[in-house]
Amino acid sequence: MKLKPWLATEWEATGEKTWEFTLRDDVTFHNGELLTAEAVKFSFEAILNEWSWAPGWVHLEPKNSVKVLDEHTVEFTTTDPFPSFPGTIAHNMIAIQHPSRDRKKNEVIGTGPFQVTNRKNKQFVETKAFDDYWNGDVGLSSLTFQVISDPNTRALALKDHEVDIAYEPPKSQLKNLKNSEKTNAITQLSPGAGAARLNMYKSPTDDVKLRKALNYAVPQKLIVDEVLNGVGVPAKGPIAKSIYWSAHDKLPNYGPNMDKAKSLVKESKYSGQKLKMLVGKDMVDGNLIAQVLQQQFDQIGVSIEIQIMEESAFDDAVRNGKAHIELNESGTNSGAADYLIYESFHSEGDMNERLKEKEGTGLYNPGKKVDNLIEKGFQTANKQKKGRHYEEALQIVMSQAAVIPLYYGEYIVGTYNDVESLDLRPIPEMVQWSGLKHGN
Repeated sequence: MKLKPWLATEWEATGEKTWEFTLRDDVTFHNGELLTAEAVKFSFEAILNEWSWAPGWVHLEPKNSVKVLDEHTVEFTTTDPFPSFPGTIAHNMIAIQHPSRDRKKNEVIGTGPFQVTNRKNKQFVETKAFDDYWNGDVGLSSLTFQVISDPNTRALALKDHEVDIAYEPPKSQLKNLKNSEKTNAITQLSPGAGAARLNMYKSPTDDVKLRKALNYAVPQKLIVDEVLNGVGVPAKGPIAKSIYWSAHDKLPNYGPNMDKAKSLVKESKYSGQKLKMLVGKDMVDGNLIAQVLQQQFDQIGVSIEIQIMEESAFDDAVRNGKAHIELNESGTNSGAADYLIYESFHSEGDMNERLKEKEGTGLYNPGKKVDNLIEKGFQTANKQKKGRHYEEALQIVMSQAAVIPLYYGEYIVGTYNDVESLDLRPIPEMVQWSGLKHGN
């Protein structure tokens, strides 16, 4: 989760809203032409104009935000002071393409170790090694990515050696893959975290005593060991431990303490209502985790109704405040994770904005003090100050029991035994494929 030079050798803030990036002078595109600042300008402007949400995400206007200073120097002007800009653009969705690439023909002209030779939507992407790759020799002559949606089918394809690498096989098969003579499996801590978020403004979860009772009833270690088959780490907070300001070591341990939970339920205003728990259908193991929570809450006298929903309907229902409890996993795909705390707990963040505007409430936003702390953290480039502001905000979030932390995520990659030098990173999309080797 630390930034390192790649296509840019160095970067610096040259003003309150300006950033200057210096590019490598030895990078060749797949069409044989050299990487220049013009290509960077083209690529960013394409992203900003093609994706309606991109300008707000990277704090750049669609036009006149990217300026070529010389052949290997590019300047960005953000819409407001944004110290996390370099980390935000260290993201798999921001890829530098040659300006001549034809988007309508799905053409890819990049700078990576493998160049695309053929692809079919939702089926495969075929590539071959790029001999002029700037960062050394490429270990494989070709690499094909297959789309296999079902986790069990992916694991079976690996065991039958139809594939050499399988992303995210079922957690229940981790031990079998490790113990087999033919396969292996690697786990990697990720910037994702699973949590049950509690609506602070919907009765009866607007009662902090009830929210604390629910926290005391949850056995995080049991969920990781039994439901997730040991893949993951029991959580103390809503932000993954791999993110430096997650405050994991400075947050309270709620439990499990069933006696304390029962006592708090009796002290709260809860009077037997069924709490609605929404779970996105796309959340792996979501239904099983929801059932464990339902059983635990039943033991302390709190009734839960579980509703599994398609992702789009789930997102809409949650933001409209239809749930008492939302079960979800969130994470980051970039080296800057500031937006995670903002979107979850700031009053104007993605999760809370709709009801804040409509009713003056929100969902998981504890109030102005947390808003102010998040804003201070967001606007400072000082790592220590940022950490202190966010840690204090998360301590308030947890003291108000706005969230039930569950686990910090890990992902699994299964491999056939003749695969060597797979270089995993915390963010799965950032795996480096250039050094990969195959025994055959």
